[in-house]
Amino acid sequence: MRIVICDIYVKLIGHNLGHIQNILRFLEKNPSSNEYIFLLNPEAKNIPSVKTSASNVSIVFFTDEEFTPINSGMSIVKSTQLIWKHIVRYVTDYKADKLVMMMLDMFQHTIGSSRLPCEVTGIMFNPYPRVIAQDTTLRAKQKSTITKARKLFTTWWMCRNTQLKKVFIFNDLETLKTMNETLGTKVFTYLPDPVYDYPVREGLDIREKYNIAADKKIILAFGFIDEKKNVVNILKAMQQLSQEEASKTCLLIVGKIRPDYEKSLAEALVETKTNRPQLQIALESRFVDDDEMEAFVGQSDIISVVYINFFSSSGVIGLAARHNKPVLATKFGVVGDLTRKYELGLAVDGFNTSEMKDAMQDLLENKNGYPKRATDFVENHSSDSFIKTLLEI
Repeated sequence: MRIVICDIYVKLIGHNLGHIQNILRFLEKNPSSNEYIFLLNPEAKNIPSVKTSASNVSIVFFTDEEFTPINSGMSIVKSTQLIWKHIVRYVTDYKADKLVMMMLDMFQHTIGSSRLPCEVTGIMFNPYPRVIAQDTTLRAKQKSTITKARKLFTTWWMCRNTQLKKVFIFNDLETLKTMNETLGTKVFTYLPDPVYDYPVREGLDIREKYNIAADKKIILAFGFIDEKKNVVNILKAMQQLSQEEASKTCLLIVGKIRPDYEKSLAEALVETKTNRPQLQIALESRFVDDDEMEAFVGQSDIISVVYINFFSSSGVIGLAARHNKPVLATKFGVVGDLTRKYELGLAVDGFNTSEMKDAMQDLLENKNGYPKRATDFVENHSSDSFIKTLLEI
């Protein structure tokens, strides 16, 4: 069988690179008679880890010209329509038996309108049942209702294509059950969001690097730092800690800051330093390699996944579980459900800074012994389980 695996968002930020890296490694260690062709965005060509030594695996990249629609500023609907034509052409030229889309969401409308030369499967990151209002205002409710209705329609439209065989949903049995029943289909199926195991960078002592005293607790906000990561509200919550609590705490912010988030974050940092000068804040605004990421998570005390406007799964929660670290999590979406199910920490409303402060106080004391079922979480979300399920091997 010849299988094309397509991902147009493989970058040095985000989870996509991790998935591709680990699938490539798995296929090197587990040779088979199947032939795998990775079809990736041009930027991925410059990432050293995007390579393979497997004889049955090849990697091809969209040309810059083919990929122009994505970078042109045109609407997502129009740009993905144009990219989809190239995907279909590659699949046809390679005489593929199956197309695996690593991020299906933005191609729903094109799949529903397309005649494919092979079957297609893929991962959906933001299914419509997970859209909820962020607050109780009429405007928020109206916005969520419209967004959910639009997503429901595009999902129904996608399911019209009889070549669509499976749509994988991360970590969410309830949502896929709802979607299958509502849309009268069986294509939606469970996929464990993998907990990857990377080596830890030797010699990296974050307390020494940032001059953090041994008696201070480290709260880590990690990843691509944008509005979703909610660092501004984390800072506002930490301003409500007592002077004594603040003096025993360090907020460590690690990751490239999104340009349009820099101003609001800078203002929040100044405000926090003014109101709670006892609180230590360390900032590392750059992309962090996998082995560094392991060191940061492993040496911190509390991991933040208290995201806003985000309802899907997150790889950070798996990292925290593997290092047996408690999480300060959003109570909404998959992250909230997993936090409660596996008792990984405390789940709160990311817009409610008072609620966040109370949870921080509990976790800093950690009298409840979080996380309680981290080992179970890791065992149920292995990398091999993810890959075997996705590739149906």
